[in-house]
Amino acid sequence: MTPRRPSGQDPTGTGETAWLLPIDPAAHAEHQPRDWRERKEATAVWEAIGRSQPIDRWCLRTGFRTMRPGDAIWAYLSRRQELCAVGVVRELSEVDGSWFVHVDWDDARTARLCRDPLPREHFGQVPMSVCRANPRTAAVLATRYEQLAR
Repeated sequence: MTPRRPSGQDPTGTGETAWLLPIDPAAHAEHQPRDWRERKEATAVWEAIGRSQPIDRWCLRTGFRTMRPGDAIWAYLSRRQELCAVGVVRELSEVDGSWFVHVDWDDARTARLCRDPLPREHFGQVPMSVCRANPRTAAVLATRYEQLAR
């Protein structure tokens, strides 16, 4: 018998956990457009982050013991308070005592999500560090994930 994942944790319909990965766009300020805080869409903000660091590899301080390949991961722009990207955990690695998550971002869904980011007020959860989506958030993410496929 397969162990059950925490309840409400299946936004992609795959039976996997959903994670929120907070990213501070200001930490990548040298590449951000001047109006990054006010832009309606997040495409330029997400692209600027990718110019600042490898977009598919993120250092983890939490979650690395329970995150698994195949889990969904959503990028949360902390200062904008919105989700702008979605992908799947490819692998976790440890290098010199630091843990990293390697993400395969869903380019098509992420492009749609960047054009119309999901504001925090729609899902409610405030991720202060990498965390599992709570049941309410996971339900909202499941709906949005399906909408992004269209």
